[in-house]
Amino acid sequence: MIRATRPRPARAASVLTLLTLVLVGGVASGCSTLGGTDDANFVVGDGTVVQIDAADRTDPIEISGPSLEDEPIDLADLRGEIVVLNIWGSWCNPCLAEAPILKEASEQLDAEFVGLSFRETSFENALAVERRFGIEYPTIADTGAGVLALGRYAPRSPPSTYILDTQGRVAAVISGAITSAATLEGIVEDVRADDGAVDGPADGPAGGAVDG
Repeated sequence: MIRATRPRPARAASVLTLLTLVLVGGVASGCSTLGGTDDANFVVGDGTVVQIDAADRTDPIEISGPSLEDEPIDLADLRGEIVVLNIWGSWCNPCLAEAPILKEASEQLDAEFVGLSFRETSFENALAVERRFGIEYPTIADTGAGVLALGRYAPRSPPSTYILDTQGRVAAVISGAITSAATLEGIVEDVRADDGAVDGPADGPAGGAVDG
């Protein structure tokens, strides 16, 4: 099941069906649209959150490449961690607006943050943005392959943020700029709870200690 919500201050939010957000004929709203390589389009760049139930998630996302500082990055190395993957460009004003929020969230949340450049004319410009906002998590200097690897969730324009579960699968998508760190925190908590429900309790069926 795929479900969508409007931006929320934390976990409390009304749940809408995704079908109410599918736009007919490719009509886009706002700065960012989220489309894909098949016939499913998740369109609306207003911070709408699309969450995918664990049972409905597709294969792990395989993205690797050099960072803006020419260090190797491979999302496969982050399996076992929840990953926040932010698609952004130095030329994108909403991306710049959400940069301080992402920096704050990256310092507060128990998740790995990775950026992915989008249609940069100069990676030096992107690196300058990271330095300007004091962003310390890495950004992959993508030339297009990374975006395409997102498959049906691939964005047409930034910003878009993906929360990957501990298996590396897309668990949630924020289409448009993030407006608060609390919004992202609530989504990460939801994904972590889903992962826990799938894995099951560690100490026995009821979650308590197993008698020997």
